[in-house]
Amino acid sequence: MTRDEAMRLAPCPSRDVDVSRTAEGLFRLSVPVSVRPALAGLAKRLGVWDGRVLRKTVELDAIGSFVWERIDGRATVGELAVALAERYGLDRDEAGLAVAAFLRQLGQRGAVGFVGGK
Repeated sequence: MTRDEAMRLAPCPSRDVDVSRTAEGLFRLSVPVSVRPALAGLAKRLGVWDGRVLRKTVELDAIGSFVWERIDGRATVGELAVALAERYGLDRDEAGLAVAAFLRQLGQRGAVGFVGGK
């Protein structure tokens, strides 16, 4: 996939992510964590895991919260980068790299998916 194709994708929140706000108004994401079957079996036998879904919590900073608030399955990666650049006075290429890295991390954690772009 080329950079231009990636910038046309639209991220959307995963239905598995639980979203809340901190006292400061920033976003807190709780995402399920997958456990390898062998480790799950061992943990159950040792009595340290009851089989419930494990979750990892990620607290976003102001910039991450700004981007997260705009992730709706319609706004493209490129549009999010432009919004970030305008809001924080960044170079558009720099903002594009930052948004792409942020979304890559969220994708690896299962917090977002992507739909075909415009």
